[in-house]
Amino acid sequence: MEDTAVERPKRYFALHFLLLRFLGLGWWHHPDEDDTRNFPSWYLYYAIVTQVVWVAGFVGLETIDPFVGEKDLERFMFSLSFVITHDLTLIKLYIFYFRNVDIQEIVRILEIDLYKFYQNNAKNRATIRTSRIFTGAFLFFGWMTIGNSNIYGIVQDVRWKSLVKNLNDTTMRPVRALPQPIYIPWPYQKETVYIPTFALETIGLLWTGHIVMTIDTFIGSVILHMSAQFAILREALLTAYDRTMVSLREGIVQRVTEEISISSANFAKEDETDGIVRLFYDEEDIEKALKITLISCFRQHQVLINCVEKFAKTYSYGFVTQLVSSMAAICVIMVQVSQDVSSFKSVKLVISLAFFFAMITQLAIQCFTGNELTYQASLISEAVMQSKWELMSPRLRGLLLIMMTRAQKPLRLTAAGFAFMDNNCFLSIMKAAYSYYAVLSQREV
Repeated sequence: MEDTAVERPKRYFALHFLLLRFLGLGWWHHPDEDDTRNFPSWYLYYAIVTQVVWVAGFVGLETIDPFVGEKDLERFMFSLSFVITHDLTLIKLYIFYFRNVDIQEIVRILEIDLYKFYQNNAKNRATIRTSRIFTGAFLFFGWMTIGNSNIYGIVQDVRWKSLVKNLNDTTMRPVRALPQPIYIPWPYQKETVYIPTFALETIGLLWTGHIVMTIDTFIGSVILHMSAQFAILREALLTAYDRTMVSLREGIVQRVTEEISISSANFAKEDETDGIVRLFYDEEDIEKALKITLISCFRQHQVLINCVEKFAKTYSYGFVTQLVSSMAAICVIMVQVSQDVSSFKSVKLVISLAFFFAMITQLAIQCFTGNELTYQASLISEAVMQSKWELMSPRLRGLLLIMMTRAQKPLRLTAAGFAFMDNNCFLSIMKAAYSYYAVLSQREV
């Protein structure tokens, strides 16, 4: 039966919507607000300022750095890993800006429209908790990467100060570096300028990093909720017959006399409901009731299929971006990790490892949730086989057969048709990244 004991959850993506609003990616409305305006009134100017400063400005300076002046290989590879991730994220930003209405419609289907059908509130709440856990895990790795980068920068600056303290005015001073390699178009060596520049870089890293993390975890959460809805539909199919018979029996109880309760004692316990219902309803009435229940399941299945297909079409190029950026960034950071290990740079190694695990988590979230979606959708055909079809009329069995046939067609998320977002894709990207790393390492030797 439907889960009415647990309160219906609302606003599945509240945390993500708050982050998206703060980061200037649009004033995302919850479906129950019935408002799809993305940049209302003053918020438009806030979004323009933040994106010009932190996305166009900071990412632009970050992109220029590896290709300006003479750079050693270590700094080039470390800087390139951030550049790849942030630059390719611009494609995801384009999707969030210009396909905003489509994404909001998908969220509305998950939070509002599907509640017209069978739902399990406990499972929906568990899905919300799971999405918050992996969102928190990804944010943790992001904060660890940026935090350790700042610690490394502070340590390096302390060393720089102790070094230049003993130098005379005629000695050439070493360059005062920032924690993250970035092109700064103004002189920042003096203390009064260095501190604001240090703060500017830290805020820029946090801002752009949170854009990446928020978008990726939001997409992963949407996929996870679609997977959960297929699991709920499977439950609806498995219980369709029993729910219908219980509903019919409850209708009998409202109009029966004490004589009926005596009659019900003649039925075995496991067959009690079925027997009582068939005693007071003819086969035609039972078939009509079962048909109503099954049609609700069919419509729920179709709504889910349309939702997944719409999402796959809307975000297909976002998945392409994810695969390309992950493969390149993981490869580059593996080279950086190997260099840090060989040179025993403990602080730098922590930064590289944190960023490495963040990149893997970023890819894993979308591949693993995509694989779960395909798996849960494939179980619908098995649920039809276990739905007590043998107790139904041939006409209803024919309807179930149609549903089972449609469910046997794999439902997959693709990266613009180039690859399926699943566990095999994750392993392929990791293998490809390692292959490129091996080639780069040999060339370096």
